[in-house]
Amino acid sequence: MPYKNPLFKSIWVFAVTAMLLFPSTMRGAEVSGPELLNLLREKDRMSRAIGYKVSFLLKKQAHRFDPNQGIAIQDCQATLTPEGSFAMKKTDYYEKEIPVFGADGTGGYSAWDYDRDGNLIVWREVESYVLFGPERNDRIQHTKALRIDPNGKLVREGSIKRTLHRYPIGRGNTYEFDELQLAAGRGFSRDLGGITSAKTLPSGLLQATGHRPGRPGHIWKLTIDPNSDYLVRKAILTPEGENKPTIVVTSGGIMMKDGIKTGKYGTYRYSSSPERSFEVTDISKVVGPNKLYEEVLLHLDSPLPPGSMIIDLRGEKPIRTTVEN
Repeated sequence: MPYKNPLFKSIWVFAVTAMLLFPSTMRGAEVSGPELLNLLREKDRMSRAIGYKVSFLLKKQAHRFDPNQGIAIQDCQATLTPEGSFAMKKTDYYEKEIPVFGADGTGGYSAWDYDRDGNLIVWREVESYVLFGPERNDRIQHTKALRIDPNGKLVREGSIKRTLHRYPIGRGNTYEFDELQLAAGRGFSRDLGGITSAKTLPSGLLQATGHRPGRPGHIWKLTIDPNSDYLVRKAILTPEGENKPTIVVTSGGIMMKDGIKTGKYGTYRYSSSPERSFEVTDISKVVGPNKLYEEVLLHLDSPLPPGSMIIDLRGEKPIRTTVEN
């Protein structure tokens, strides 16, 4: 927005600063769409500050199509370095240590999910390491296969398999953290091309309507809490001409530590996929060497053992290779 009048610019900067420092003063006062979008952008910028480590739990259905397999809990630690690299370590735990047997045709299982003896093969993630930066975009996943017979008995547990995914620079690979940001009430300004309306509800919450960048028909409906540092407490994205939303997000609580303010917990649902829940367990400022980044980098730079798979997604078609002896 151009400011030809210096006095007007000073007044506008003062108003935005007041909203950032004293959100309670905005209670009952109307705020315009552009003002609200600028405010959300500033809050998002502060929440992604470099030099921090964020720990969070992600709970999701262990098997996308079979709720009988229970819940998977992913313990995640993420950090953003001054050089602009994002690093994350994720460790997986399961509500049901031994998967349950599911018959062919149920729970999304098909013939290729069984071995020659009729045992169900269930693949589980064990651990992942992610590095997303200006020169590198990789993820290593550790997985293992468990075989369950029709009586529900574990007949075999495979060894850890490693798969290295190489992604194009600047695309994908940070989805757990991106979803966390939304479920914690932050990050929405990056998906807003504009806010077309905003009004204060009798409860003191703000209700806003906006659209995605370059997609005016994709409508966001946001409920924002000015008294909780303008966290987005509910968000629904609905494409034009559709009755069901594509994305539904909720957030609750507040985490305030080391200059960062974010939601404590929340949920994220995409289309018809099972809902995922998040909880921020800690935020800490990195003092001295960034040990998490160093651990992730060391793991990604270590030679892959024989039998590991490398999937290169940087070209027009994926290229798969197997690490030889």
